Amino acid sequence: MSYPLVSIVLCSYNGEKFIKEQVDSLLNQTYPNLEIIISDDASTDHTPQILEGYHHDQRVKLFFQPNNLGSSKNFEFALQKSRGEFIAFSDQDDVWLPQKIEKLHSTIGDSYLVYCDSELVNEKGEKLNKKISGLRNMYTGSDSVGFVFSNVVWGHAMMIRKDLLPFILPIPQGIPHDIWTAFKATTITGIKYLDIPLTLYRQHESAVTKTVPVKAKPRRMSQRYADFKRQLRWIEVIHDNERETKKDFYNRLFSLYQKKQNERWVWQLFFFLLWHRERLFMFTKKKWPSQVVEILKQAKGVYS
Repeated sequence: MSYPLVSIVLCSYNGEKFIKEQVDSLLNQTYPNLEIIISDDASTDHTPQILEGYHHDQRVKLFFQPNNLGSSKNFEFALQKSRGEFIAFSDQDDVWLPQKIEKLHSTIGDSYLVYCDSELVNEKGEKLNKKISGLRNMYTGSDSVGFVFSNVVWGHAMMIRKDLLPFILPIPQGIPHDIWTAFKATTITGIKYLDIPLTLYRQHESAVTKTVPVKAKPRRMSQRYADFKRQLRWIEVIHDNERETKKDFYNRLFSLYQKKQNERWVWQLFFFLLWHRERLFMFTKKKWPSQVVEILKQAKGVYS
């Protein structure tokens, strides 16, 4: 059986509390042909000293940035150092089950991206009896519309073919690398989902809202405007990078979404989103009444 090289890319920053447990779980993978690229982004805690302890392992390639690049640029740097035919992304504070790489590699086939389920744990590593698949509708296919308002593919759960790199680099400014990577793979080969939890996905207070649905708090006008600009930017990026056959949908969505900054209610946007709600919310567990409530929020003007 052939075992092509798989690169695991880990970008660290002030991760001293959990990074040893994470790296040890990478080294304990059953897949026999690995390199682990770790790029530390000028940590100010003991992360660099902890990582230095792995110099003896030939699978580990350590890079220490003299100045802080920021998460996106550090991630791009690490990707460009990878030599593997396949690349898996690692956070600095999770735990991978031993067969993760082996199972993802055996599943990816001709796709550019495969991802797995994850089990949620608290900061102590105790299971929360929740999986991401219980919070999202996991997806296999080539329809990108679900990525407009949601995500179902987190970086820690995915493996890609290196052939995808020319399509995702450089990462658009302000766009999270995981949703961007998943979106691009969806538009080229489609993505595959492996229905097995292969990561213990650690939840911190700052990260819970990204994974576990929580009740939204009222937002100030400045925050609402920032959210609007961020969402409009994402719709623009999707439009510019989608297949020509899909651009009419995103042209219409972008033009209607822009109107939010000048109108109290954009009813054309409401009815457009309502018409396409099954695709727009295909990643979420929302029932149709909750979908309509979300659509009303999306159609509300920025200043109303």
